[in-house]
Amino acid sequence: MQTLAPFPDTGRIEISPALAGELLNGAERLPLYDNKDFYSPALQTLVHDSIREACPDGFDWLVNLTKERIARWPYWVLLKGLRFDEGNRLFVAINRAFGELVARPYEAPRAQLVHYIQPATDIPSSRGGHESERLHTDTADWEIPVELISMVCVRADRGGGGRSRVLDVDTVRDEVKNRLGTDILEFLETEPVPWQLAAYRGGGVKWRTVLTESSMCWRRYTIDLALSSNGAKLSDEMLTSLDSFEDVITATTRTVDFSMREGELLFSDNTRTIHARTPISDGVASDRLMIRSWIRA
Repeated sequence: MQTLAPFPDTGRIEISPALAGELLNGAERLPLYDNKDFYSPALQTLVHDSIREACPDGFDWLVNLTKERIARWPYWVLLKGLRFDEGNRLFVAINRAFGELVARPYEAPRAQLVHYIQPATDIPSSRGGHESERLHTDTADWEIPVELISMVCVRADRGGGGRSRVLDVDTVRDEVKNRLGTDILEFLETEPVPWQLAAYRGGGVKWRTVLTESSMCWRRYTIDLALSSNGAKLSDEMLTSLDSFEDVITATTRTVDFSMREGELLFSDNTRTIHARTPISDGVASDRLMIRSWIRA
């Protein structure tokens, strides 16, 4: 079994039971809202303001510390000890402190603002397994991918599958430089590749690089769609470089691998990390449930 990177010391924030209780009480004072309602930025703000008002010092401490952690390496952090309401009001309130919650147009069960992630709705990969098992950037099929992702674990897979994996841009750049050389690193920084845009975002192709000096965007599936569906062309040199890049990020032992437990909340910088989950042996029979939000900062 591959040994991966240890959990970073700065990758965890512990929430006290007292603060968790105050935040939950603030959420439960609000009425229940339909998931469609949360598409409204005004409602997101109302929920945020109402819950923050119930515990302003604690709420601000949580938000500010989370912002500090994701602003520096490893650009993600796991919050432990929170207690979430069934109506997702606290989840929305915390996320709204970082920006506007955004999503693809409502289409249950897969497309919702507060998005429910279940093995049964994961996209199969033509290369085997599921796309969620391959390290990727969320919303790579948007003209500008979202800046932040948050995800809370409602139920972990009983068989231990679906472990979270995160890899940061600093490590990726270092691995590419050491394993492929500075020429390939510079090539991926300067030569754009095509990204198939989602139909609900207008379709077409957006050209951008895989790497910059401080960010990355990666989802091979989206690049391949642009090549097969829109007639975009890449040189043999770039196709080989993309294959090599994927081999490097797949093989590195510097990816952080961990299990999320019930109530744990993961925040990650979508421009400086890529993420995946490990395979789930029970497949569609697994009751693993995660709730995710995309945040436009």
